[in-house]
Amino acid sequence: MQTMTNFTSGGTTIPAELYNPAATPNGGVVVILYGSDGMSEPWTTMIQGYANALCLKGFIAIIPDYFIKTRTKAGDGFNTLQKIPLHRDTWQTVVADAATYAKTLPGVDASRVGLLGFSLGGHICLRLRAMAKVLVEFFAPEGAEWGGLGSTTSRTLHAQIHHGLADNLVRYVPNAVNIEKILKGEGAVVELCSYEGAGHGFAGDDPANAKARKDAMDGTLSFFIKHL
Repeated sequence: MQTMTNFTSGGTTIPAELYNPAATPNGGVVVILYGSDGMSEPWTTMIQGYANALCLKGFIAIIPDYFIKTRTKAGDGFNTLQKIPLHRDTWQTVVADAATYAKTLPGVDASRVGLLGFSLGGHICLRLRAMAKVLVEFFAPEGAEWGGLGSTTSRTLHAQIHHGLADNLVRYVPNAVNIEKILKGEGAVVELCSYEGAGHGFAGDDPANAKARKDAMDGTLSFFIKHL
């Protein structure tokens, strides 16, 4: 069931979509992060689809509207990309506060926090990986121009990476390959999933992107069920 909730980050009230299972929650909670287009279509439908699918598996899911803190408009893609170096640390703090809040939700085991992020959201998840037991990211950037991923010890982290081999916006090489190398170097257990012919966002009705969307959804749900 979808409802609205809110939490506080640096004195600002941050709204969030909250998804609670119809039956007793299994104890795991997944914080889901949108990308640079925010909650605009077609991404809203996709992201809410993941939240609903996780909910059906017994997880609580929460989608914090982290752009609120910086008054960034959803769907303002190019301008948002230009502002990432200015706002990334602020967004990261909001998401960290969202994860902390998620641990307090009724039915949540505070040791079972998952992060699921798309593009910019995936990058923020990676920078906050020390807060998660399980992390799944889609087509996230990694490079120095994004500020890198920071460092941590991730010996208890299970991470899954989804990236299209035809992604011309955030290329599979070096991004996905470097992320896998960094996480494995920290001791994390990492699964790298590549998709032939799929582009950024797995957008489009062509067979390659349609297959990537289905396979990635199936793989993500299985990964959270197994590890979170």
